[in-house]
Amino acid sequence: MKKMVSAAAVLAAIGMLSFSAYADETVYVTLVDSNGEQLFAANSIDVSDADGDGTITVNDALITAHKSITWDESKAGYETAEGDYGLMVTKLCGEENGGSYGYYVNNVMAYSLLDPITSGDYINAFVFSDTTAFSDMYCYFDKNSYEVTEDGQSVELTLYGASFDADWNPVSVPVVGARIFVDGNPTDAVTDENGKATIIAELANRPITAHSDTQTLVPPAAWLVAAAGDEATDKADDAAAGETAGAVEETPAETADTSATSAVDAASDKGSPATGIADVAVVSGIAVIAAGALVLTRKRK
Repeated sequence: MKKMVSAAAVLAAIGMLSFSAYADETVYVTLVDSNGEQLFAANSIDVSDADGDGTITVNDALITAHKSITWDESKAGYETAEGDYGLMVTKLCGEENGGSYGYYVNNVMAYSLLDPITSGDYINAFVFSDTTAFSDMYCYFDKNSYEVTEDGQSVELTLYGASFDADWNPVSVPVVGARIFVDGNPTDAVTDENGKATIIAELANRPITAHSDTQTLVPPAAWLVAAAGDEATDKADDAAAGETAGAVEETPAETADTSATSAVDAASDKGSPATGIADVAVVSGIAVIAAGALVLTRKRK
């Protein structure tokens, strides 16, 4: 009898472990198409094991995010295939371009689509707009959210971009001359030689991004977040529930500062985040060959 009880206890424990392995993870997803349009901008998404491989991964986040695109079926397409170096993206944001896509976790290029993710992670994926020279620069703000406590508050931010040094080592560099956009509208703030800019914020939840007239930027995603308990927060929550059109208005990253800071620190420790050239099928020029070689060596077989 004791043996039977012990066996039952073991089976119950295994069941609990299995349940925890399949528990949803809440992550923040950004999707950018080849036109630089953000279909999601650090939107909160509950992710389960969508591909059934027993682990919650980057692939699961991208599957789930694309299933959430209900306002434009042409952008909802996401497909993968097994390549020479493992699972690769063949369609993202409804676009097929021969494999020219990038995907990052916490502003560091993912090793593969099967990289595990956990709650609080930021998954950014994009379609290259330049499929010849692959000049698209992945970029990100120093924080995922900036708290606003009053109307007219000055908010300083820093914009970084992923690049290479002279020896093709990945480095992060300040993005100069990028204009900051708030809620889809351009501001007067332009990043200086250190990638810094200051915007005047309203007391409300608003998405922010950046664009450049001289560089091909993958638009970064962050949020201005109204101080908790303020009336503006309630209004923003109503908008997030669906009163405002478009995916960008769904859910801001409410407590992202810690993870954002750690991501920046980790990138600094390594020299920078990697550049995000992933699954590039056609490569031209020495620079692109070197970048492609870096990616291929990091792919999971």
